Amino acid sequence: MALELLSPRPAAQPAVCIVIPCLNEAATIGRVVTDFKRALPQATVIVFDNSSKDASAETAEAAGAVVIRVPRQGKGYVLRYAFDRVKADVYVVVDADDTYPADQVSLLMAPVLRGECDMAVGARDHFAQPDAIRPLHRWGNRLIVGFLNLSFGTRLRDILSGYRVLSGDMVRELPLLAPGFEVETELTLETLERGFRVLEVPVQYRRRPHGSVSKLSSFKDGYRILMTIMTLLRDYRPMTFFTILAAAITLLGLSGGAVVLTDYLRTGLVPRLPLAILSATLILLASVFFATGFVVSAINRRFAEAAALSGRWREDRLAQDLTA
Repeated sequence: MALELLSPRPAAQPAVCIVIPCLNEAATIGRVVTDFKRALPQATVIVFDNSSKDASAETAEAAGAVVIRVPRQGKGYVLRYAFDRVKADVYVVVDADDTYPADQVSLLMAPVLRGECDMAVGARDHFAQPDAIRPLHRWGNRLIVGFLNLSFGTRLRDILSGYRVLSGDMVRELPLLAPGFEVETELTLETLERGFRVLEVPVQYRRRPHGSVSKLSSFKDGYRILMTIMTLLRDYRPMTFFTILAAAITLLGLSGGAVVLTDYLRTGLVPRLPLAILSATLILLASVFFATGFVVSAINRRFAEAAALSGRWREDRLAQDLTA
């Protein structure tokens, strides 16, 4: 059931909701709410408190935000809860750690309101302080973005940004399944794969203020993000995914087979029989994965055709109802 929390507005003015996921950010949430209320006075600011142990919820309420508690831990769960229950024409999603500037939100909203894109991402190209992001996180972000661009043929610069503006029409068509910080990666890829437009807008990024602690685990969350990319690659580009997998296994099989063949040509014997069996098994397994890619691609195409026909049928029924 949708929550009726949006402020009254003129008929021509879109309903804007500022979604702020929050977990133990009492040191910063008050300023974030105040800054965004000042930048977008017509918007409704909603803080989704993810079972904070500090005074985050109370501080957000004192600053003028609507606070909704989401007991299920994880940023992905919070965004899914927000998008399912709050209906708006435009959603502004921003982290609660006061690292993104509220005075640049109009730069992200403008292309969405003009219809130039369906999601504007605040790409962290400019750093207000040299140590705004840890070196390990910076290199990890580059590695993940490079892998994603190579896998999906995109030219993105920052898929992990926590500062985004999304159109309501797009949000209502996106299924979000990721539970944690990998939701940003899923959000970007789901948007692109469903034919929506993504625009990256350079924004400044500053380090966390004193008292604010990052919840991001470099290796654990980095692994989850990479697995999210692999899962979406498997689901949306099965031919690419299974071909790469088959090629890697084939390379291993040929490497072992080359050793066995060299021994056979030199001695006329196969002294490494287990290696020969393993190499043959790997080649057979690669063939199975390659065939799987064809089968899954065909299934995906049938589902896409069925979804398109279903959508066309609903549009025809709606047209008939309107003309009746």
